[in-house]
Amino acid sequence: MKFQRDSSPIIEIHRDALDHIRSLATPSSENETGGILVGFNSGLDINIILASDAGPNAQSSAAHFLRDTDYCRRVLEEEYAKNGADYVGEWHSHVMSLRRLSSGDLQTLAGLFVDPDYDFLSFAIVLVVLDKGEPELHVFVAERGGDKRLVRLQITQLYRGPFPTTP
Repeated sequence: MKFQRDSSPIIEIHRDALDHIRSLATPSSENETGGILVGFNSGLDINIILASDAGPNAQSSAAHFLRDTDYCRRVLEEEYAKNGADYVGEWHSHVMSLRRLSSGDLQTLAGLFVDPDYDFLSFAIVLVVLDKGEPELHVFVAERGGDKRLVRLQITQLYRGPFPTTP
């Protein structure tokens, strides 16, 4: 599934990855969950081929989620060894009716963009909102602006609605 708004970067999420996100998020209606997104960058565009789960040592509550970093690192290393895929984004759920990125989400995102270990030009964020009924999908892209010393992030929501059902 391709997601784009106006002239924003394209986020393409393979059907298996999107289905996996839905299958992990939907039963977790009391506590947040999530994982990493693995795929390829082409300029600012992102092609997501895999979504991990949170890992066995993840921490979560109704308003907080922290993935198991060691587990997600191993998932990423395996995918990189197989096909050269890299870390291109994160996904998580909100179990309350917060249909936007939280202040904690924005702080995490800003931290990734200023971390010298990463050099993201763009980054995918997939949010699943579980608030009575069918899960709602939100797809965002964050783009780097400014320079290395002063990072300015532009976050664009590319999609908000039900999980797409067409292949």
